[in-house]
Amino acid sequence: MARKTVRSRRLGKQLRHLREHANLNQDRLVELINTGQQVRALLSQSQLSKVEAGSARLDTEQLNRIIEVLRADQATASRLHALRARAEEPGWLDEYSPYIQQALEMALELGEEATTIRTYDTVFVQGLVQTEEYARAVISSGVAFVRPTDVETLVELRMRRQARLRAESFEQLTAVITEATLRHQVGSRAVMRAQLEKLCQVTEDGLVAVHVLPNSEGPWPGLGSFVIYSFPEPEDSDVVYIDSDLGASIHEDRDAINCMRYTFNSALTRARAAQASLELYHLVMKEM
Repeated sequence: MARKTVRSRRLGKQLRHLREHANLNQDRLVELINTGQQVRALLSQSQLSKVEAGSARLDTEQLNRIIEVLRADQATASRLHALRARAEEPGWLDEYSPYIQQALEMALELGEEATTIRTYDTVFVQGLVQTEEYARAVISSGVAFVRPTDVETLVELRMRRQARLRAESFEQLTAVITEATLRHQVGSRAVMRAQLEKLCQVTEDGLVAVHVLPNSEGPWPGLGSFVIYSFPEPEDSDVVYIDSDLGASIHEDRDAINCMRYTFNSALTRARAAQASLELYHLVMKEM
């Protein structure tokens, strides 16, 4: 069985969407695309099911037959072929596979494909805007699931991920953090000051929008941290990544996504605007 990747999952979801839009079940689609084909070219229902789940691959001819039966337009056909081809490409994240959990690896791939990312963090500054020293302190604190020998590799990975923010295909990171996070000393005071300076920098550059939820807003609308990934194609629904002490998890069901959207929107509504949050950064730095 082929390894699931974000691209193979996106391809599978888009094919399933097209099939359902055509009012065909898997058995009927298989019957239509296998008509007149030689035995070696046949596609089974079980294989199609795995393709739609992102865990099996199609060759170019098989995908062409599906596109023809489902009467996909040229733009859709081009997009599907691009996803199929790219699903096989090894990514730069592959070299870090031995050091991270499968759910985290999938989340990192999601981050490489998503065009907008929304995050909510009540403990640490969002990883995509962390300094190297702050990231090292955070990663080192994960004593239950991070081996000391892996810390530097994971710090390197976190820093490399930040290049996504400057990619032409990326549109926006909107992050909500809490005032308590700004006052929670991670590493030394010098580490915290450098982290606050970086938050000022990325805000002034307009690279990201970081909103601070003040302590005066009372109980937070949620605890912990999560990420909502959004993609350019309407067929690709949002995906949620939740991190906790019991492990990371990815959610694609509608109820979970709606729940996290509601929490994020509630937090964002109560948080300071990105530019107004600069005042808090400077205030905390002055207090330090």
